[in-house]
Amino acid sequence: MKKRIESLGYPSLKKFHQDRPEIGFSYELLRQVVYGGRVPRAETLLAVLRAMRFPPSQVRKILELCIRGFPLEERREPDPAVRGDAEERDRAGKAMRQESGEPGVSVPSDNGERISPPQPGEDPAEILAGLTRSLPRIPRRGNEDFWETLHAIALLAERKASRQAKREAEQPLLFGKEPEAVYHFLVRKGTVPSYMSKGEPVPLSFVEGIEYRDRFRGALLGAGIGEMLGRRSQGLSPKDVEALFGRIESCGGLAEADAGSPSLLLLARVLLREKMLDPDAAAAAYASESRGGGSSGGEFARNLLERGYPWFEAGNPEPSCAPAARIAPLALLRAGDSRRMRLEAGIEAAITHPAAASIAGSVAQATAIARLLHTPAGGLDVIGFGRSLSHAVSGIEPDRGGRGKSGRPSPTLWRKLGTELTALLLRRADIEEIRELLGNGPSPLEGIPFSWACFLRTPEDFAESVLSAVNLGHNAEGNGALAGSLAGAYRGASGIPDRLLAGIPWRKEAEAAADALLALSRREATAS
Repeated sequence: MKKRIESLGYPSLKKFHQDRPEIGFSYELLRQVVYGGRVPRAETLLAVLRAMRFPPSQVRKILELCIRGFPLEERREPDPAVRGDAEERDRAGKAMRQESGEPGVSVPSDNGERISPPQPGEDPAEILAGLTRSLPRIPRRGNEDFWETLHAIALLAERKASRQAKREAEQPLLFGKEPEAVYHFLVRKGTVPSYMSKGEPVPLSFVEGIEYRDRFRGALLGAGIGEMLGRRSQGLSPKDVEALFGRIESCGGLAEADAGSPSLLLLARVLLREKMLDPDAAAAAYASESRGGGSSGGEFARNLLERGYPWFEAGNPEPSCAPAARIAPLALLRAGDSRRMRLEAGIEAAITHPAAASIAGSVAQATAIARLLHTPAGGLDVIGFGRSLSHAVSGIEPDRGGRGKSGRPSPTLWRKLGTELTALLLRRADIEEIRELLGNGPSPLEGIPFSWACFLRTPEDFAESVLSAVNLGHNAEGNGALAGSLAGAYRGASGIPDRLLAGIPWRKEAEAAADALLALSRREATAS
């Protein structure tokens, strides 16, 4: 398909889409099919092929391959003639690069040996030694611009050294990794608001008669399944999801990348290894998993691993519900300790997304999961759930002025959960209307209320709760995890349909982690 775009005379897929509005598909859908390797429904694929003016014989072959189930990702050997042309082009291009002295290409020396070009030094000692040798031989006269630049670099180095010394002086506060000390350190630095002085505590305690092993497993499996299913429709509009998949109903047909371990397992591994939240270990785990990505996770990884920022300065200030989507293991570990759970949920969010809204979302989601773990089957107050838990995050987000341009109160997670979500549930709004009014993007002000609505509309049906979130696209990965953790915590692993559990490669690890977290949580509840 990529070659077909070029053969039609278009420099890019975007230009093709702009010139062909009659196609009726969004650019994102075409990008998923042409570049992302997505196999849409037969009708959608046929329409795309016809729009690209494929001859009938090729259309028939492509449809036949898809219907017979040949994996789209599998590489096929090109035609010998095509391969020969490609090899010839490669040789010609390599020769041109050698002649031009392009970096990274070895060039022949006078005696015939190939010499690799010098690579930029990475060892600070080598850089310093080179400057020490070279600078005394460069006169100031006639090189004023060079010395002015060097002076600016020296001032920058002094500032960096001063900041590094200050960081090292602050580090002892974090060495003990006690949540209280870490929290006060972050508040003093202005990294997070003083969220522990806001909101109202929600009492949590283990209840007789509840099968907690099933509930704990359900919370982790549910969050992981929701995230995994949401990867297929992440970033797509509802119309694109329908055109590509019809409706996502199971985990069948997932690509290997989509079926990988969910992000919550990264946190679970840290909690089980350290028996507490270790921000340094969690940050390292998140950075290693997302290194090289182009998203906010990739930026966090670069800040931590390449730029050398400490974890409390490496995060993205933009609000996101990503921390809330992975918070389930912490909610399980602190299922009997409301205060400790709030404290660590805020710290965990601050690792990657220290915004007040992200912290509020993480606290709200952890509180909701823990509350559902302790709610007997059939005892859920669907209408009052959001309102009762909204008070746990009241005041965490700044409420400047109180009202927006429309005259209505400024949106905060507290208002969204306590007022808007409750009103929609009272009048039994359908999921499309809920999406339009609440939104289902990556912001905590959209993702948290929307995913709660997906669960509260059908609390007894795990599949419908999760599939409602993922089939409406946009931030489907996060929203699926949010809805799945709630539905799993309430229904338990026994309430998850087999079609959603089949073939999950990380199932055993999630179940073992849930069992271990239950043992730790019980032990702490007994000790307190």
